[in-house]
Amino acid sequence: MSRIFILAFVLFATLFAVNAAPLELEKRETKFPPCPGLPPGAVGLDIKMTPDPAVIGAKETFDIKGTMEKDIVDKDWLGIGFIDLDEQKPIGRPLILNICAIPGVTCPIKAGTEFSTTQEYTAPGEFSARYAIVVAIGRGLPPDGESLACSASIIGDSELSAVPVGLDVWDFL
Repeated sequence: MSRIFILAFVLFATLFAVNAAPLELEKRETKFPPCPGLPPGAVGLDIKMTPDPAVIGAKETFDIKGTMEKDIVDKDWLGIGFIDLDEQKPIGRPLILNICAIPGVTCPIKAGTEFSTTQEYTAPGEFSARYAIVVAIGRGLPPDGESLACSASIIGDSELSAVPVGLDVWDFL
């Protein structure tokens, strides 16, 4: 009889120890799907952000890759910005660079050739409850500008469909 109690005690102790052990937390990587409503010929970008998730006021590193369907030429730009989705305005000042002036980039970059760069950008000093992080490549300025590539991550909502109707990310970069 005492053997049964000992066996039962060992089994319960093992069960409690397993349940008490901390479970490994699943880290969710920030996803950057293509921006909604991209015109024909514009592509999504492969974006990795560090630290992930974004930290208020911290220096963020963006690894940006993509294969364009159009050539990248002088004065084409790369933009990174945070957008408040409720107020429909930028949070802080976006980073906008002439791609051909980025060290290590040789222009023109022919269509079908992978473009890759790493850029640092300081995140704004505050985030709204619903915001987007947008990384875009374009030619010219709105309203006559042309979208070559765009990817965005929506924070505070689960889908890109959360972008308010009529919000054009080009107005903020």
